[in-house]
Formats: sequence, structure tokens, C-alpha cells
Amino acid sequence: MREILKEIFLISSFGLFASIANSQVPLQVSPFWQTAEHNVYSTGMIWRDCNNDGYIDVFYSNGNDMARAQNSIYLSHFGTLPTGASWLSSNYEYSGHCGVGDVDDNGFPDFVVSNYLGADGFASKNFSDLYSNPAGKPNTAPEWHNADSIYAFSCALGDPNGDGRLDLAVATGEGYNAQKQADRIYFNIEGALQILPGWQTSQVTEAMDVTWGDVNNDGYLDLALCYDDRPPAIYYNNAGTLETTPSWQAINNEPTNTLIFGDVNGDGWLDLIVAFNDQNGGTGRYRVYYNNGAGIPGSSPGWQSSDGGYGSALALYDYDNDGDDDLAAGRWWDRARIYQNLGDSFTSAPIWRSDPATVVEELAWADVDGDGVESRADTFLTASDRKLFYVDKHPLFALDSVRADGIILENSQYCFDLISGWVSLGVMPNSEVVIYYQYSFKNDLAVANWDIYNQVYANTRRPYVDFYADTTFGRAPLTVQFTDSSIGATNWLWQFGDGGSASDKDPSHTFMQGGAFDVRLDNILSDGPHNRTGKKMIIVLADTLYFPELSFISTDIIKVPIYLRNCHPLHRFVLPIIYSGPTELTYLSFDTDSCRTNYFESVTQSYLSATKMAFTFTPHILTEKPDLPPGYGRIINIYFQYSSGGGTNILDTTTASTKVLNFNADYVAYQPFVRQGFIAVTPVIRGDANNNGLINMLDITYLINFLYKGGNAPAYFVEGDANSDGKINSLDITYLINYLYKHGPPPAKSSSSLVGEK
Repeated sequence: MREILKEIFLISSFGLFASIANSQVPLQVSPFWQTAEHNVYSTGMIWRDCNNDGYIDVFYSNGNDMARAQNSIYLSHFGTLPTGASWLSSNYEYSGHCGVGDVDDNGFPDFVVSNYLGADGFASKNFSDLYSNPAGKPNTAPEWHNADSIYAFSCALGDPNGDGRLDLAVATGEGYNAQKQADRIYFNIEGALQILPGWQTSQVTEAMDVTWGDVNNDGYLDLALCYDDRPPAIYYNNAGTLETTPSWQAINNEPTNTLIFGDVNGDGWLDLIVAFNDQNGGTGRYRVYYNNGAGIPGSSPGWQSSDGGYGSALALYDYDNDGDDDLAAGRWWDRARIYQNLGDSFTSAPIWRSDPATVVEELAWADVDGDGVESRADTFLTASDRKLFYVDKHPLFALDSVRADGIILENSQYCFDLISGWVSLGVMPNSEVVIYYQYSFKNDLAVANWDIYNQVYANTRRPYVDFYADTTFGRAPLTVQFTDSSIGATNWLWQFGDGGSASDKDPSHTFMQGGAFDVRLDNILSDGPHNRTGKKMIIVLADTLYFPELSFISTDIIKVPIYLRNCHPLHRFVLPIIYSGPTELTYLSFDTDSCRTNYFESVTQSYLSATKMAFTFTPHILTEKPDLPPGYGRIINIYFQYSSGGGTNILDTTTASTKVLNFNADYVAYQPFVRQGFIAVTPVIRGDANNNGLINMLDITYLINFLYKGGNAPAYFVEGDANSDGKINSLDITYLINYLYKHGPPPAKSSSSLVGEK
């Protein structure tokens, strides 16, 4: 009974401690976002802007050793992640971890996946895949895989030979059945991975994870691996050539799952952090092997967690912004946790735990909505021969550009890793390198789960630079009052995205033109300069839909072109049209010939009534076609059949049945300003030369006076051209005499004749 009470007390005490500790960490304990898909056994997870729209997306590799599954990508919609996948691979595999990077140097990140098992599970090997990203979304089928079949649970992109291009390192082997293989690297030659390895380890292993880091600060990336069957090891890079037998190994010969590099104690040297996993033996603790300041980690750990288990995931980030990296860690069938960095080491017990417990496979720090992202630039004066540089902050939200010796480098001249923050140049700079990147002081914690939904835990900290506007949407001219709510800010510089700027704390600005404007504020806080950009923060409307003013006479077919001036790129729009009035018009058809929309995948029509129609424009239903760019011009031609009557019919747009005028710029839906138009039809009777509505002897007299006595011409040519030969002469007089007095045919019905369009 005493032991039971003791256990209850310990559980209660731990719950109280966890509650207090969690309150000190600015993370919610329950996820604010999770995927809709489940039972896909997500294993790998990389956060990266897939389509270069300025918002961070997430890549997942799925399957593990449980089931063959598709890999997936969730594309952010202006800072909001969908719960359903935006992209799925066409192949199903037992996929392990993944890598994301611009392998082919086209500016878009490609998706590399290590496939753990083959189609027959543990009885078969497989190949790793690369999904090329041509223009913002990877191809669904892999365009590359290695030629040698392997078990591959993890991979990592790096640049060991210093040519500025990403090579692929793969951890091989399979521990459950002691399938040992040599770990290997597939080199990138001119933007394409080779299908056979260009480097292999001299020993065969059961490797679980692989990572890159410059351990000895010599300017070249070294390679570290951890295993099921031996201690973690480091292969040192000697001026671009990796050793094939590791120079360093840990003393702990226990099964592991994950390893990463990071400067835990802030001495400027990379330490090695390893997640041990006790599924196949050992203690399953997290351990840090500190660098001795000469490029060699200690063989024994200088820190380890107080408890063990199925260690599986590691991620570093300075969540409390105190200048040192804190550790997020995960285990199988347990809760994600955080160990706080005390300046030179982590707390032995976690100070934050997530809820619920899951099979954590990967952890990552990412600012999902981007509200803590700032632009930064790190300058390196190259006093020594070096092509590899680590920026001051990590993980990066994005890398914008690299300037070497005053010249902005091309994509093929450098490569980088957002997670650890290294940039590798292909050419040695002479004097200076400037790296422009984005970093968030307010990252959320993301979890890839093997057993349930993938999740993100929100960072509740306020952004350092915090500002708002009294209105963010309206028609031009739009006056907006901005307010800086940053704590302790001084020296403001506002840039409003339309060329305007201000240096007041709380300025007012008028936007005269339509568009979506990014607003940036630079200010100085207690620890130095900061900045923040509100993407598409101010939406100004100046779009106008123009209906023409048309006049017709004696009309059979009426063509009505409709024009649009849009300031926002249109993703989709619905256009109801009303054409009511005294003239009886029957809708015939439409086309987009010579229109700005002639490339649209789909333009559909809906018949609503005898005086109303609606059109729905969608540029990319089946294929990836671009939005309608800002501009002016015709968007559709509509054709009507004239039946009878005359007068003016109004051309306008309105809500008709379930169809509502709606323009969708993807980031905003709105209604444009509409300039009403009209169709004016003047009924004209062929042969009615005097235009009195009748055909009789007076028309014959009118033509005689016009042709032979200098009288007035018919008001409209068709009135005098009774025989429809395109001329007015004595034959028209004869034609009317035959019709009126000799039972001849009547004058033909007139054909279209456009008088004017305003």
C-alpha cells in the first residue's frame, strides 16, 4: 500500500512539475494543426518553400517498415496549411527519411526520399528516389533512383567535394535482420545525381541515420552516421576527400536512431548529439559528445538525458532567444519534449512535454504562419581559404541570395542546408561573402508521427516586431493607419510596398493604386535591429469590369465583347450577365478568341433565364496554368440572336440565381467595380427608303427624288438597297414596283451592320 501511495505521489508531483515547466515554454501542449491523412506512417519531414511564394511548406516521406505509402507535400496557402495533402507521389513505397534541396539548380527544391524496404518488405531491397521540381511542385513520379539496390532508412544532402552542388549521402543496411551494407554517396555532376555511388564506406553496417557538419572547422563538410550494430562514427573530410574508415567513434556501443550536429556549449565548435534507441538493447538515452576545440568530439558523452527509451528524433533551436540552442527530442510511443540549454549543457530532464504521446519519427522547428520571420544578412570576411560558411542563426526560414565579392551568385554556384545553416560555394571568394536569409524568432514545433496524424504545436510568444493596421482591405484610394506595438521599439522605418515609406512610429498612408502590398517595418529593440514583413497585408481594389456601349441596326447576330482591368492575378472568377430590355435577344454562344483568357483550361456557361447568363472562368482545373495576370483587355465575346423589337437593353452584372459576381485572387475574394453598358438596336426595314415603318409608293418616290432630283439619301443604306445587291440605283425602284404591284418577292431581311462602339 505504501508503494502504491508513493507511486501516486510521484505521478501527481510529476504532473505538477510538468504543468509548471510547460508554462515556461512558449509552446501549446496540444497541436493547433494536424494532417487529415492517417495510417500513412510518416517518417521523414522537411519544411521548405516548395513553390517560392514566400510561405513555408512541408514535405513528408511515408511508409516506414509498416506499409507501402505515397509521399506527400502540404502547400501553405498564404500562411495557412491545408489539412489534406496538396501533392502525392504516384508510387507507393516503404519510405524512410527524406531530404529537400535544389539538386538541378533551377531555383526550386527537389524532393529526395530514402526507401527502406522493397515491395516484399524485409525480404527485398529498394532504391532511393528523387522527385524533380520543375516550377513549384515536384513531378509525381520520381525521375531518378540509384542503380544499386539497398536498404536505406535515411539520407542527407551535402557538398563534401565543395563544388557548390548537393550530393546525396545514404545510410544503408537493415538492423532487424542484420542486413549489412556499405554506406554511400551519389555525387552531383552538373545538376544530376549519378546512379552509382562515387564513395562508399570500407565497412558494411546497419546504419540508421546520416548527417553533415564541419566538425573540425576546416571548411569542408564531414559525415556522421549512427547504427544499430556499432557506435556512432564520423568520417572526416580531407580537403574534399572523405575518408572511408571513420577516424572517430563513440564509446557507447548501443543501438541508435538519429544524430545531428550543433554547438551546444557555444564555443564555436560543432558537438554531436545522438538519440539512442533501446528497442534492440542499451539504455536509449539522448547524449551529447562535446567537441574538444580541436575538431574531435569526446568518445564519452558529456551530457545525457536522465531517462531512456525508444529515442528517435532531435531538433535544435533557440526557442527562448537567449543565444543558445535548446533541444527538442522525441521517442516512440512517448511525448515530444524539450531540454533547455543552460548555457553550456541541457537540463537532464525535459522542461516541456507535448500531448498526446505518439510514435515520433521526426521533429522540426518551423514558423508555419511566418509571423516571427525577419530578414537578415551575415557578412564573412574571407581571411583564409574557405568556401563553407555557417550563418549566425538556424534553422533558416529561407535563403534569399548569396553575394561573393560583390556579385550575386547563380543557383549553380552554391548550395545550402536550411536546418543547420551552412552555405557551400563552388568557387573560392577573394574577400567577402554576404548571405541574405530569413530566420524566425518564433518557430512552432512540428512532429512527424508514425502512428497518428502529423502535428504542429504553436509558439505562443509575441513577435519581436509587432504591428497592425486599422484596415487592410478596401477600394483605392485607401487610407490606412498603421500602429507599431513592438515592445521598447525606437527608430522606425516603414516601407508600404507601393514605393511609399515613413519614419513615424504610427504613420498613416494612402494607397492610390490597386494591388496586394507587403508592408515592412524596421525598428530597433533592446537587443538591436529587427524587422518584419507583413506579406500581402494591404489589399487595395481598383478592378473594373467594362460592359461596352453598342449600337446596331437591322441586326441578326450581335457580338458583345466584355473588358476587364484587373490589379490582382485572378485564380478564378464568376461573371453573371444581365441583358434585359425591350429588344428581344437570344443568347447563342461565347468564345475567348483574341481575349486575355484564351489560354484558360475551363470557361463554363450557365443559362439562367431569357435575360440572364453566367460564366465561370477557371484557368487551371486539369493542368497547372497561370492565373490571369494584372492588366487590361477583352476577357470574353458573347453572341446574341436579334429576334424583334428595338430600343436599349442594359448590359450589367448582378446576382442571378445561385451565381454571384465573384473574383478570386486566391489570397482574397472580392467584387470589382462594374461600368454598366448597353445594346441599342434600331429596327430597320429594307426597302423602307423614307424610314416611316412602311413599304409603299412613297418609298419609290423617295428613291426617285434621291437618285434623280437631288433629294436626301435614305437614313440607313439598307433602307434604300431593296434588292440587297449592295447598291442603291434604279434596280431598287424596279424591285419595289415588282413587290408592291406585280407580286414580286419582298425585300430581304437585313443583315448585321455595326454603327458604332464607344
